[in-house]
Order: sequence, then structure tokens, then C-alpha cells
Amino acid sequence: MRPIFRGPVPTDAAGNPKTVTDYKDWRADLIDRIGNYCSYCNMVLNDSPQVEHVTPKNPQPGQPAGSLLDWDNMLLACGPCNRAKDNNPCPATTHFLPDTHNTLMAFEHVVDNTNRPGVMACLMKTRQGLTASQQIKAQNTIDLCKLDTILVNKRATDLRWKYRHETFLIALEWRQGWDNFGYKVASQFIPLLNTVAKAKGFFSIWYDAFHDVPQVLQALIAAFPNTEHSCFDAANGYAPVSRNPTDLNGL
Repeated sequence: MRPIFRGPVPTDAAGNPKTVTDYKDWRADLIDRIGNYCSYCNMVLNDSPQVEHVTPKNPQPGQPAGSLLDWDNMLLACGPCNRAKDNNPCPATTHFLPDTHNTLMAFEHVVDNTNRPGVMACLMKTRQGLTASQQIKAQNTIDLCKLDTILVNKRATDLRWKYRHETFLIALEWRQGWDNFGYKVASQFIPLLNTVAKAKGFFSIWYDAFHDVPQVLQALIAAFPNTEHSCFDAANGYAPVSRNPTDLNGL
């Protein structure tokens, strides 16, 4: 899950902070800021990106309501993530959120079987090395958006597992290409890699595939709009670092 920086409230032509009367009016600004990707599963949103309230606008009984219109409560989501998240509570104390934490450190991608022979899936799982409390927060987030779901039937509309696996395989091919020859022509290879990565989405799959190639990581971080730069240590090969270093249960 890509850590993102939403940034300050967008301004109008006169330089004044924008206001909206319908939260969906933030869609174009969100795409401009963080790209046309689901903020949770990171799938590319080529059509119908949904404006999603981080804190639900119509919460469950006893839970706080999020702002209906405030910019700081908005992210983009795909249909499956938005439907799964619904009005379920997800405070930053119990979940890892892409606009608050370095979510790259919380999750990894694991290839798994489906119920069809020869059909593989790629799922989001809690990353190894987390503390017990961090594991709980990471699993809460996976459960919130059903990020480890496999639905293989004729009417399935949730194909995140499939697109994720396709991208996983493509990223492996590009890494092999880098190891074979790409490093020799890095100035030509990296822009092409960025084009493919941005078109396929799933930033963290690409990051993990090139985890030990700093010049590629630097380019990927820059290519995906408003990836939170403070989540990466440029002096240490763009390794991920905590966004909230004083929070022992955070990242």
C-alpha cells in the first residue's frame, strides 16, 4: 500500500482554497494530487474512481462521523475497496492508513492458489517483521477492505487478486530485464519501466521487485504522484522508514 501525501486544500483560479457542495467534486483534484489509483489496494483506476471518506460520513452507531466535504477526509478508492470499507470505523489507532502511516512497511504481496487449477492469485498480507500490535493493525486494515479476498466465479466483479498477480509477474519480468541488461542502459530502461509501472499500478509490487536498486526506487517514488517522500531514506538506498517514529505501534 503506497504511502501518500494529499497535500493542502487545492486552490481556485484566484488562489483561494476551494470549497465544494458535493464531496465528489474533489475527484479531479484527488487524481491530480495522488494519481488515478485506489488508495487502499493501489489498483489503477482507468474508469470511475470513487471519492472515499477516510472516516465514514455515516458511521456506525457510537462511532465518530467524518466530515462530509473536507478535503482532508477524502481519498480515491476502487469499487471493491469502497464497498468493503463502507461505514466501518478505521481510526489510525487501530488501522494503517495511506495518508497517515508508511503503509509500505505494513504489507507484502503473496502469491496463492485459487479454487481453479492453474489459476494463481496475488494477495496482500501482513509484512513479516512487524510487532504483535502492528500485525493486528495491519490485519485490521486487510480485513477492512478485504485485501486478501479471492473470488473466482463467472459473475465475480472483484478481480483485484487477478490484476495484482498479473502486475506481480510483469514486475518480475522487468526486474529480470534489469539484471540481464537494463542496468547497462539505465537512462533508457528506467523511463520505460516507469511508464509500465504507472499504467499497471500497484506501486508496492514494483517497489518490492526493485527493493535493492536505489536508482529505480528513486524513479518509481517520483513517478507515482505525491508518494510521501519522508517514508523513504534516500541516504540508505530509499529503504522505507517510519512516518511516525515516536509511535511505537505505528509506522
